[in-house]
Amino acid sequence: MKKLLLSFMVLAGFQNMAAQTVLYSENFDAMPVGNIGTDITGATASNGFYTLSTNYDLDPAAATTGTNASNNNFQVIASTTNQGNVFQIEGTNGDKGRRNMWFDGFSDQWIFRGEGNDILEIEFDLYTGNTSGTSLNTKGVYIYDPTAGKVLGGYVFNTKTLVISGIAYYTSATAPIGNYLFFLGTGATNIVLPADSWVRLGVSFNKTTGTVRWKGPNINGQVVGAATGTEPDRVAIVSRSGTTTTAPVQTNTAAAVGLFDNIIVRATATDGLLGVDEVVLVQNTDFMIQPNPANNVINIAGNGSALIREVALTDVNGRVVKSQTFNNTTDLEMNISDLASGMYLVKITSDQGASIKKILKN
Repeated sequence: MKKLLLSFMVLAGFQNMAAQTVLYSENFDAMPVGNIGTDITGATASNGFYTLSTNYDLDPAAATTGTNASNNNFQVIASTTNQGNVFQIEGTNGDKGRRNMWFDGFSDQWIFRGEGNDILEIEFDLYTGNTSGTSLNTKGVYIYDPTAGKVLGGYVFNTKTLVISGIAYYTSATAPIGNYLFFLGTGATNIVLPADSWVRLGVSFNKTTGTVRWKGPNINGQVVGAATGTEPDRVAIVSRSGTTTTAPVQTNTAAAVGLFDNIIVRATATDGLLGVDEVVLVQNTDFMIQPNPANNVINIAGNGSALIREVALTDVNGRVVKSQTFNNTTDLEMNISDLASGMYLVKITSDQGASIKKILKN
């Protein structure tokens, strides 16, 4: 069931970096390629994550055609799209089945987050893939309550249609309390992400007000959920079968993979989701950064007509460590010799939108 977003607003464009605590950040580049864990029951953590994989939804006795629940549903792989290592989650190949991977120790990190930091923000990169496959799997990121029954906020991405939806625990005069999907376009319209693209998304949950916010390409919305005062207990990357229960019923019969990267989880006192008023993805052009890895200088060039206006580099903790404006150029050289060695996100803002890349500074 989908509900119209109750309101939209322009969000603040600057982060109060002093009033925030980074709880987790992970770009997977330091993790070995291969399976993340050895226990798919969710009982034992490995490499800083718990993993849960089943061929059923909630009832183990329920009939299912899924057969592929295993440790290799959760893997670190070497990306072929200049992203370094990324996380791959494989969904069920049947009409039921779930995959959940969540950070070890999140609830303790949240408890000791710092006074007043009651807004939980998650930012991550998602690879969209294309619509050529037959799988109906959905992928996403969920913020769970301690019962794991309430989704306090998150995203659901349909790997077949490329539709991105919000999800939140919600109630209104016409809707019973529960977890609902939300349109993220204007009015009752869906947002369809561009195929074969890395997209930066953000979602936040305000424990004090119950407000859930979503931000991403052409996404800038919010809803007041029904979980005011609820302590978030878990941030999970998830996959579901995608089988529908309402007409027209569609039954999933194939697995699809989803790719995630550059995850930042933080607690903050003021909203700073993605750090910009609005994120618009550059769809008719792309940018190449060379060399990568780099030592002292990076060269940025586009393969389209976009004119570069600003380049900003962000470290793994979400801090902007270097930014420079340009006079509408199609290619440029930028000195990064003053930066420490490590991984950085490079946000390239042009007259046609923004693109986010990842580089390694030697």
